[in-house]
Amino acid sequence: MSFDYCFAYEDRGRIHTSRWVLNGVRTTATGNLKDGRLWMTAADTDGTVTVNLYKDPACAASDKVATGTADIGGIADVAARCTLTAANNSGLTGEFYFEAYQADPATEVEVLVVLAMDADLSLEYGDLSTLPAYDPTTGMAVYLAAATKKTLLLASQLFRDQMGGCGAPENRYRTAASRDCPDYRVLANPDQLQDACVHWALTLAFGRSHERAGQSMYSELRNYHDEKRREAIDSWNIAFNTDPDDNQDADETRHPSAVPVTRL
Repeated sequence: MSFDYCFAYEDRGRIHTSRWVLNGVRTTATGNLKDGRLWMTAADTDGTVTVNLYKDPACAASDKVATGTADIGGIADVAARCTLTAANNSGLTGEFYFEAYQADPATEVEVLVVLAMDADLSLEYGDLSTLPAYDPTTGMAVYLAAATKKTLLLASQLFRDQMGGCGAPENRYRTAASRDCPDYRVLANPDQLQDACVHWALTLAFGRSHERAGQSMYSELRNYHDEKRREAIDSWNIAFNTDPDDNQDADETRHPSAVPVTRL
């Protein structure tokens, strides 16, 4: 499973990235992310940008998980692809595109890869490793990738005015048109979506573990977490930074179903 709903909290006055896709993501405690995030550094040398991704905001050499380069010589006409290879035996590979590159980032750029990790799921179901759906290497990554995608798409549809779009995917194969919206950077605190992602991932995992007709413990757990997923979405009260390039003040808006309605 590719993680293709990653996004960077970048200053678009300096850089603009899009169409992220990461492979080899491990969501276990000993994996290659920290709290579902990576941190990126980028430096331009005569039109060649060197990119490094780290699993810790301190960006120590031992925490590097991927590296790559991009030729931005023609970026005024076409997006520049950056291919990522694994560093420090992390197993993490992938790619993204630079849509614009005005200057090196002033500091490391936070990249949100996934809304929840195995540790977050284990708070709801204690022994994930006993599930048929569990992978001993990547953990629950396949379900967390799908749940993150579904959660972000739903949020972009419900809050299309704040995000500027209804969730059209950033097709990584498109090399010409700039990809601006939806702008997930306006999520001032993406952890507010975490409960929905956790229950969505467990709904998918228990559904996969069930895989047969009739009732079972897994089917009952699937139904339970599907209901908890709906409850989490209905209780969304999301903080948005509606101008992430200039305005650091978060605004608040509610999920539509949380708005009181008076019948006449």
